[in-house]
Amino acid sequence: MPETVKTGDDAGQPKVAWRRRKSARPQEIVDAATRLLEEEGTANLSMAQIARRAGVSEATLYKYYDSKQALLGEVFTQWARPFVTRLAEELPSITGLHSQLSLVGLRFIKGMESTPRLHLIYYREIRWTDYRGSSLHRLNHDFAQTVVDAVNGAIARGEVRADVRPAMVRDAIFGGLEHIAMRTIFAGRPIDAADEVSRYVDFVMYGIAVPPNDGGGEASGEAARLKAQIDRLEALLDNKGKA
Repeated sequence: MPETVKTGDDAGQPKVAWRRRKSARPQEIVDAATRLLEEEGTANLSMAQIARRAGVSEATLYKYYDSKQALLGEVFTQWARPFVTRLAEELPSITGLHSQLSLVGLRFIKGMESTPRLHLIYYREIRWTDYRGSSLHRLNHDFAQTVVDAVNGAIARGEVRADVRPAMVRDAIFGGLEHIAMRTIFAGRPIDAADEVSRYVDFVMYGIAVPPNDGGGEASGEAARLKAQIDRLEALLDNKGKA
């Protein structure tokens, strides 16, 4: 935050002047870089351009961030942290795997809707350059781990099969929803986030097969015919063995 200091004028009367706190400069630089990314992307982004927007010299900029990649890493870490923190606070109050996955998916899609340009930069550039081991990588791991933890909890409750691999569910959720965003949000097309997420979570949890019909419908009829065929084959094999 700026602070005020009193200085004297020619008449000896005090006046107020603005002096920027040095401690505020790193955040001002991050804020300036964030605005430029949202407005223009990274195509022509330079440290000099960020310095001008932040109102500091380029030399001052390098005192706090030794490279553009380091600065962008901080921009995206600050951008992602509130999202991950909010989700971690909300999930414990949600019961049932379907509801938990739906919340994660809805937050994921809504986040992309709110800052599509930053998400595209993250997916296409930031995630592939000096990413592993960074604070942003750790944040993304924490976010993805919410699905793994939710599935493990569902397994413990007997809600899903014990042989389900939580990491596969994680990959299916985020990979599929990211693809949906690519063909809607990032292409400038409308999306009903709640409907898309609900349908996709249904797909992940229940698959594409027609569920068995205990009332004697087509599925159970087919199963009965298959069992009858197997019984006949077993009887034939048994008779041949006795001959």
